[in-house]
Amino acid sequence: MIDATLYLVGVAPCQDYGPEKVRAAVDSAVAHAGGWPLISGDVLFKANLLAPRNPEDAVTTHPSVLRGAIHSLKARNPEIQELLIADNPGYIFSHQKEMLLSKSGMAELEQSGLAKVELLSERGLVNVGKGKALLSSMRIARTYLEAGTVVNAAKLKTHVETEMTGCLKNIFGIADTSTRKSAHTSRSDEHLCHAILDIFEIRPPEFHLLDAVTAMEGKGPSHGTPRHLGWILAGKNALAIDAVAAWMMGYQDPFSIPLLRVARKRGIGPGSLEAIHLQGASWEQIRCPGFKRAPGNIRWIPTFLRGAVHGLVRVKPLLQREHCVRCGICATVCPVNAIELREGYPVIDSNRCVSCLCCHEMCPPGAMTAKENFLARIAIRNRA
Repeated sequence: MIDATLYLVGVAPCQDYGPEKVRAAVDSAVAHAGGWPLISGDVLFKANLLAPRNPEDAVTTHPSVLRGAIHSLKARNPEIQELLIADNPGYIFSHQKEMLLSKSGMAELEQSGLAKVELLSERGLVNVGKGKALLSSMRIARTYLEAGTVVNAAKLKTHVETEMTGCLKNIFGIADTSTRKSAHTSRSDEHLCHAILDIFEIRPPEFHLLDAVTAMEGKGPSHGTPRHLGWILAGKNALAIDAVAAWMMGYQDPFSIPLLRVARKRGIGPGSLEAIHLQGASWEQIRCPGFKRAPGNIRWIPTFLRGAVHGLVRVKPLLQREHCVRCGICATVCPVNAIELREGYPVIDSNRCVSCLCCHEMCPPGAMTAKENFLARIAIRNRA
């Protein structure tokens, strides 16, 4: 028998991150989504802790959302034995735990006794074998695999490679660095999408929350601009929530986003917006006019022409030398070794570069920007 609440997405307005407002919004969104699952063991909140950035930067899941979610969940499930908040940050920040937790506001949650906070990799990794569609091997955090219940606490942002990051993409962080690098080693959009979904399907979370109070627009997931949206989303199905979020961001057809389209093909969620039951607001009420998407790609070009023009319109990394601090991080994170350091400054081998933009995402000062050429700018204006 199909769960009638599976494609039910609850939304609730939340105008700022005041603790009482967030708690009320989480309670409301979860209730609209059919309520929390019954839990008696341990719970892992898989947050988005991409980098040691302040909550106001909209790079990470806001601590107020996690605080409100934990209070809400415990009120429904008083028998919970252990609560843990964890994530694997971007490659270069895995050895900066103290700074990561302090800047993101997670350390304060731990100090208050609300939950334990750690990096997902701390308790070791498990080789889970080959993915369903793409990855030949995957190493996943033991903590995530062995958690009694996982609540996916994601952050809504644009993404220069996958267009958006929400509930589906957030689970990518359970994999180790080598697995994530392997996912980025192709020029194909679908390659990365399948890799993300291979990892997601290892162990889908029991419940999902999406922090869209302040989202990120433009060159996300780390160098975009905070944009107030004022919503908390909740539900049991990640694709359903991401489709609602994409509509919120201005997509007329959320499944035009490659990650959502591939997830639909793989049967991970609903096949259309009509299959989603939105509760708590109307579709038009949640729409955000003028939301700035990530730099464009080639989806607007007819399929039979894409191979010929792919290299002409692909968004590529470009160094803004005056902002470079010569840290070498871009060369460290490049999955195809396309960056060489000369006198400390990165030089990109355009023949090897696969435009994964990992260098842009991980660059602390934002010196490695995502640069679209003329045709790519046309793509931005023409995409659905």
